Amino acid sequence: MKNRALSILVMVSCLFWGGAAFARQDDPQLDELFDALVTVQDDGEAQVIQSSIWKIWLTSGSDTVDYLMLQGMNYMSQGQFDKAIALFSTVIKIDPEFSEGWNKRATVLFLVGEFDSSIEDIGRTLELEPRHFGALAGLGQIYELQKSNDNAISAYEKAIAVNPHLSGVKAHIQQLQIERDKKKI
Repeated sequence: MKNRALSILVMVSCLFWGGAAFARQDDPQLDELFDALVTVQDDGEAQVIQSSIWKIWLTSGSDTVDYLMLQGMNYMSQGQFDKAIALFSTVIKIDPEFSEGWNKRATVLFLVGEFDSSIEDIGRTLELEPRHFGALAGLGQIYELQKSNDNAISAYEKAIAVNPHLSGVKAHIQQLQIERDKKKI
């Protein structure tokens, strides 16, 4: 167990201190990280792996795109959603193959209640990065809000299959299954 933890920490350290060759969703390091995420039992180790995955996803390989992403996330955190959408739309125009640009715009569209547009952007995110557990969980939230519980459960289960350490998502699945079972009675 200690050897496994050490190997995960070494792998993660390489991500932080060694420059990622590709960065973004096509980074070859992601395969190892996702394999580790599914097999690791310790929640602390899982958090480190998840952080490494997000770090790669947020790095486009372009200083311009990375700057626009950072600014868009700042606007999003300040509740300036129109500005965030505009910046993430610019990111998508500059680099339409960068999945996190689509995911961040989907997130802001969700926050402003534009669920159909958010679902479209989540679809594009998942085309580019089918393992995007954040996008899958977000899709589940939208379906849950739309009272499409079977679709919500399906999206949440896909997120859990990729990242079994999403305890909040597991709780949503359980609650939706309880509600579904009550309706059957």
